[in-house]
This record gives sequence, C-alpha cells and structure tokens, in this order.
Amino acid sequence: MSCIRLRLRLAALSSSALIAGAVACSSSSSDAPAEPTSVTSPATDPVTPPPAPTTMPVPVDGGADADPPPVIEGVLSRSYVDYAINHVISTGQSNNVSNGGIPIISTTQPFGNLMFDTGVMSMSSCNGDGCNQFDAPSSFVPLVEGDKFFNYGVETASAGIANEVSHLAIARFKFGTEPGYPAKHDVLVSVDGRSGNTYWCLRKNGCSYHPDSMVRPFNQSLLEVQAAKQLATAAGQTYAVRAITAIHGESEHYAYTGNRAEFPLPGTDGTPGKIADYADALVEWQHDYETEIVAITGQKVGVPLFISQLSGWTDVRTSRITQMQLDAHLRAPGKVVLVTPSYPLSVREDCLHYDSHGQRRLGEYFAKAYARTVFSGAPWEPTRPIAVTRSGAVITVKFHVPKPPLVFDTTKVTDPGNKGFDVVDAGGALLPVSSVALTSADTVVITLPAAPVGAARLRYAQNQPATACIGPGTVYSGGARGNLRDSDDAPSQYGYDLWNWSVAFDVAVTN
Repeated sequence: MSCIRLRLRLAALSSSALIAGAVACSSSSSDAPAEPTSVTSPATDPVTPPPAPTTMPVPVDGGADADPPPVIEGVLSRSYVDYAINHVISTGQSNNVSNGGIPIISTTQPFGNLMFDTGVMSMSSCNGDGCNQFDAPSSFVPLVEGDKFFNYGVETASAGIANEVSHLAIARFKFGTEPGYPAKHDVLVSVDGRSGNTYWCLRKNGCSYHPDSMVRPFNQSLLEVQAAKQLATAAGQTYAVRAITAIHGESEHYAYTGNRAEFPLPGTDGTPGKIADYADALVEWQHDYETEIVAITGQKVGVPLFISQLSGWTDVRTSRITQMQLDAHLRAPGKVVLVTPSYPLSVREDCLHYDSHGQRRLGEYFAKAYARTVFSGAPWEPTRPIAVTRSGAVITVKFHVPKPPLVFDTTKVTDPGNKGFDVVDAGGALLPVSSVALTSADTVVITLPAAPVGAARLRYAQNQPATACIGPGTVYSGGARGNLRDSDDAPSQYGYDLWNWSVAFDVAVTN
C-alpha cells in the first residue's frame, strides 16, 4: 500500500526534464530455440482474442456497454502458444514489494516455477525513493518466498501468481492429461516495484527527481527480460513474457487529494500533455512494456497489464483513482485488465498493507485472470456494472458476472451500509437509500424514498470511513468496501475462496 513518500518535485514538465536511460531493446534470435507454435486442442470453437487498440481510446463512463461473450471454461484455446518459461513481471509500490509481509508462508515449490538466483526482487540498497543496484542473475532457481526489499524477508504475491497458474493449468485446463496438451506451464516471476513511487517514476524514462544513480524500475524489468532470454536460450528453452502485474495507485490517490497530482505528463514518446490522468498512464504503461519487451524477445504473444484496484486510502470518502482504473480497463480491452478490487484481502495491523495471506491470495486472483487470458484466449472481465438505469425512485444495475449468481456476502466483508452502494445528487450530496436487493442472478435494485431531482450518480465501494483501516472489516475496522460478489468456484492452490467481488465504481445513472 503506501509508505507514502510523495516527493512530487514538480519542476517544469518537458521532454528534457525526463531523464533518458532506456535499455537497448535489440537481440539476435539466430541462436534461440525455435519460436513455439500453437498447440493442438479439441475440436471446439476457439475464443478470439480481443484486437489491440491502435490509438488512445476515448474515456468510458462505465455505464451501458456490451456484456462480454461467454467463455468455454477449462478448454485450451487453439490460439494458445506454448513456451517452456513464461515470465510475469510484477511492479507497483509498497504492496508490490510487500511492505511488512511477514511471516513468510510459501517456502517450498510445488511445481516447476522459477525465480532468478538473485531473488524474486533482483535489486538491493533500496529505500523509500528507490533502489541503487540491480543484481544481475546467473541462473534460474525454484520459486519460493522470503526475498527482501528492505532488510527483512517477505511474502509477495509471486508464489500466489505462479503456483495458482500451474495449478489451474492442471486442475482446470487438463495440462498433462489431455492428448495434445502441454505437460505443464512453468512461470518465472520477478518483482520490480518501488515503495511509495508514483507512476511517473515507475514508467519508461522515470521521473526527474530521483538521482541518476538509482536503477529505474522500468529499466530493471528490461534487464531482467534480457537476462531471462539469454538464460533460456543457453538452456535450449523457449521463453516469453506473458504479463505485467501492477499493485499500485495509493500515492497517485494522495497526490490527487492533496492537489499535487503529477498529471498531465508528456508522453514517453515526447508528446506534450499526452498523459492527462492516471487512466492514460495505465494505457501508456502497458503499451511501453509490450513494445520494449517484444523488441527484446521477438515473441508472438502480447503482454497485457493486469492491475488490482485500489481499495485502500484513509483521508477522504472517495477516490478518483479507482474509477480511472476501471476506465482504463474499458478503454483498452485485453490490454489493461482490471482483475479484482482489493477490499476483500486481509491486511496487517498497520491498516495500510496486506498481510502474507492477503498477498498470496491477491496473487491467485492475478492467476485467474492470467489463465482466462493465456489459456482460454479470452479477455478477463471482473464483476462490474454494464448498465445503470433509473425509473422514478428505483435504480436498476445490471452486472457482468463471471460466474452467476450474484451474492451479498456480509460474512467475508462486513456491511459498510447499503451493501456498499451510495447514491449522490448532482452536487455530490448523499441521498437516502430505502433498500438494496438482488432481483436476479445479475441484477441489483436500489430503491430510494423518492425520485432524485436532476442528475444522480451511483457509487459502490467508494465509502472510506475517515481515519479507518483498509480491508474487509473482519479483523480491523474496514475501509472502502462492498458486499457484492459472484459465485466463482475456481480451485485454489492454497485453499482460498476466489469469488469475484464487484469492482468499485462511480457512474452516472441513466434516466
């Protein structure tokens, strides 16, 4: 979450203010293993992956849009391309590097998943600003937790990501048992986050207020890709980067609420003012990662950016960042992928960071989205609204539901009031709510005492109590949250429930 060190030294933003330092992105593939081809799968209709957007998409408010097509659960797409080593790069801020994530609980490797011999976090001499050294790897070793960002070992989301991906490959997608399917799916995970850093410092080229001596996290990712490609080639193994995962947004939230937002930023391509807000930033982040990575690896598969949604802030009731994360998901389908809100995750006593089980469980949520994208060849869609309409005093919300039916669960997440829903008028004032009810497997109805005058907006999980903890409220006082989830029974490697809780949103109500 946020070891909040908002050093937003916002000098004049120009392309000359952004310090260069990109890693060269060319490699020879003449001695590399042959690029793998699609595997043979049963004679079922494949699910077509979404097309890549060609321009920065137009913002979407999150109201009515098309319900995503159904997916054939557990069937490997004919478009699936098999690699021996599948790299997931994780970035973000302090929850990404698992500030205080103890005790370490994933100490053995149940599959063939990997990390570098220099650790899941191949950097050292780190503090709240960044890291001064990249620790170049010389081999792959079995993935276990216990690596350090500060001066103590922690449990990151890495084991949850990799081990659940391998588990789903076997348990749900029949790897190793279905004729023509691969025997397994091994994942390499590396973590490149920086505690407290905003997007400006994490993106390509980095920010202007960190010393040149510090290793920029984006550059570190590319160094790791180069190293992994070389190690895989030397071992005669195929390799690709499959995804970026980002646990981020807290510092951006506090920058916005403190009137110190670093946006607009010039684009990393030098276009002045191109990055108007955090949604633009997420789209740029994915584009730059994919472009630079493919230039190194020559891989045939894309590199989506999987993001968890901010559910942790402690200063105001609502956050602009949460809606911007949903906006980016809607604007860049299949490229920026909103996986899950974080309010169901268990937190530490500091009320700011996930505990060890919260970390590992979040990793499993990332793995579910990865499996849908990589194995099924279909875009991941969280539980989210697709139409919000009003007739008189009754607001009807239709949701995309990954696994119906919808459920109100007040056991795993305590009720913050009205199951997490707020209705506000055009001025942002809260309106009274008479009832909140499920009327079908995908529909929620909110009834008001009287029809609102003028425009109204519906909010969900945008209800942070002042000075409260983050999280579900089951151990420590809860933060911004809601009680709406689906009924997903996805098998968990570590025994967690992996229901898809509704993402937070703030959308206009259509009359």
